[in-house]
Amino acid sequence: EATVTAFRVRCRLRGGIRGGGGSATAPEGQRMRAARLARSTDVVSYEVRKSAIDVIAENAWWLAALLVLVGCLYTVAEESRTRWLPFLFIYLVALLCRTAVCERVVLFRGLGVQLESTNCLAARSRMFLEENDIESVLINEAVTTSDVYYYLCFTVQGSKDMAVGFPTCKPGVEFIAELYKEAKRFFPSKF
Repeated sequence: EATVTAFRVRCRLRGGIRGGGGSATAPEGQRMRAARLARSTDVVSYEVRKSAIDVIAENAWWLAALLVLVGCLYTVAEESRTRWLPFLFIYLVALLCRTAVCERVVLFRGLGVQLESTNCLAARSRMFLEENDIESVLINEAVTTSDVYYYLCFTVQGSKDMAVGFPTCKPGVEFIAELYKEAKRFFPSKF
């Protein structure tokens, strides 16, 4: 039985400064739910779920393109429309497959870390990092032309790439700092 210590993290997916000064702000309506789930003393899970508004905002350009395609189909002859409907359906399914709605970092004491992502169609992708392969756990700051945010990453031995926790959700700095402190307790030799 999991004990849940949940709190709301209000943040934007794109734009604005998040985490600067220890706060996360967002316009009304865009919210993600971030939670810490303690499954036992040796297993802790941190999860971020996007709301429907966040998913729509993330895919606004793709959905607009879909609406334009549908609009164009209604201007052509009816027999041509039915030919294009399967392609529109495939486009919509591909859009749903690429959109992560839930991302999770699970810490296993003495074993390692599991990074999970679930898309709109409930398909999951998982990556497990063994404790021996983890060189360090870091909180990095990313600066883009329109955004500043923090993310948690794991450096892996023998790899130039880093494994990123919550690559698309971008929760607030308070949530990432809590996860970082928990990882520090689980893997003290990695800090």
